[in-house]
Amino acid sequence: MRQNRPVGQAGEPEPGASPARVELARLLQQWRKEADKAPTQETVARHVSLNQGTLSRYENAKQDVPEAVIRSLAEYYKRTETDLARALDLRTRGTDEPPGDPAGRDTTPDVRAGRGRKGKTILLGTAAAAVLMGGTIAATLYLSDSGTVTPTSSVSSTASARPAAAPATCNGSTCVHTEPTATVCQNDAVTTAEGRDFGVHIELRYSPGCHAAWGKLTGSSPGDRVQVFGKEGNPPHQEEYRQQTGRTAHTQMVEAGGPNDSRACAVIDSRGTVCASPLPSAGSSTPTPR
Repeated sequence: MRQNRPVGQAGEPEPGASPARVELARLLQQWRKEADKAPTQETVARHVSLNQGTLSRYENAKQDVPEAVIRSLAEYYKRTETDLARALDLRTRGTDEPPGDPAGRDTTPDVRAGRGRKGKTILLGTAAAAVLMGGTIAATLYLSDSGTVTPTSSVSSTASARPAAAPATCNGSTCVHTEPTATVCQNDAVTTAEGRDFGVHIELRYSPGCHAAWGKLTGSSPGDRVQVFGKEGNPPHQEEYRQQTGRTAHTQMVEAGGPNDSRACAVIDSRGTVCASPLPSAGSSTPTPR
């Protein structure tokens, strides 16, 4: 008879690790726990050409996990393509997010920060007493990791922040399996259905511009699942996300031609299921905050 055993060696997440990196670490632990015969870290490391110490650091959020390692682990654990996509998305978010509290409230942040350039941008001061159009041109210099100082363009007296990368666009079927917060779909999204039970709030979020929908769960706990069922197909497309940490979660997107083409439910661990019911204002095109 198979018995569950503790996953990996005890360890605390790296102080200041981003929530997504912590969530990825726990997901890798979960994969190993659910694998056939619940292999030890030593066994897994040997099969994917790692040493046990490195795998331990990955599973405790003490080190970023390379994409190739995630793919090797997914293959070894025999995970689905959906599982692999979720892990790779967490890796991307973990490198984009600023450091945070590993016990943070929201493990699926609504706004993804643009990837920063390595190094530090510092304002060294006014370059010269040159007057152009009635103003003083400030000099902003970039100090790289190697210690080399190179100038960057600036025409104001205050260094401006680098703009974040433009969000991705998609429509209908091209939105399937896509993270909504990484796209323009979140900009015009509205809640078209909702439900409350077991202390949680389940919402169906719909983007009329993207013709896509996703499920959002608030007040959830680790082990709870949020689901979204999309436009009827053969079989009908659906997405599911199991809560890892924090108190909110959302799925990736499904295709939805209209607000009534999809539905969302939440499976609350050991308690039951609650589904979202259509709202009277489901046809409204006014975006509502996530």
